[in-house]
Amino acid sequence: METNYIISRQQHLFFEEHGYLVITNGFTREEIEKHKIWAKVVRDLPQTHEPCGYLQYQEINNKGERVLCRVENFAEEVFGFNSLLRGMKLVGIVSQLANTHMVLFKDKLNYKSAGAGGFAAHVDRVGYGAFSNLKHLSIAIAIDPAHTGNGGIEVVPGSHKMDVPIGADNTLEKSWVEAQQWVPVDLKSGKSDLLIQSAKHRNNGVQKGDMLIFGTSFAHRSGPNLSTHDRRVIYATYNRAIDGDNHDAYYLERAKRYPSSHHRIPGVDYRDGSASYAYGTPMLTIENLESNATAGKNDNDNGSSN
Repeated sequence: METNYIISRQQHLFFEEHGYLVITNGFTREEIEKHKIWAKVVRDLPQTHEPCGYLQYQEINNKGERVLCRVENFAEEVFGFNSLLRGMKLVGIVSQLANTHMVLFKDKLNYKSAGAGGFAAHVDRVGYGAFSNLKHLSIAIAIDPAHTGNGGIEVVPGSHKMDVPIGADNTLEKSWVEAQQWVPVDLKSGKSDLLIQSAKHRNNGVQKGDMLIFGTSFAHRSGPNLSTHDRRVIYATYNRAIDGDNHDAYYLERAKRYPSSHHRIPGVDYRDGSASYAYGTPMLTIENLESNATAGKNDNDNGSSN
């Protein structure tokens, strides 16, 4: 397949052995600035009264504020992102690593504002429902510098070859998590902020426009954003073209089981959807808030009927 980025043999071997690959200098400064503009467009998409194509999920931050956590299925709303995520560069990269042509399966943008929560250790395939048995690869694209200080990603090299135990809440079992050597993967994007640069955080990519590629059985996590700056990362996931274009089917099912936070119907139980699509994420803080509100209402109703 024609592409404007060629994966070297060394990169391919590293990916096969360790389960992930960092590509540095993947984008120019001009491209990064476009990503920032498009990310703001996605953030500013209106909260419609009726369900629409894109999905907006909120969380409760460390100040008790309700803030945007993630937007999914936004590519077709923003032409630039659609061209990027379905374009020659990214599709070419994952197709080379998978040794077969790939197509976009899902697209999400994590905003992780200052004070936002972290993501527990997990593997992605658990949340793909009927599509969990397909071969997927994901690309994380840093819009802002991502590092340990602002909740950057941490990985377990080689975990794609391990029998990783999944807990009852769909995150990884605590005993396994504590026994692993977690490696921080810093992703640079344009100008660094002031928190980046103790020497121990430099070994996984020091250039602008970084990308991280990994598969759906690869263990990863990220901490809370303890900095004073927001940090945004795009995640684009692809499946093999021979398995079909499943993008719309995935989001049709997801929207039914786990709609946008502001589209939830009071009294409707979304726990099944949250268990599949929000496990280990700060989005569960909204579920807990709504559950507590419902429980409080029920207590009041019961009290008034006595």
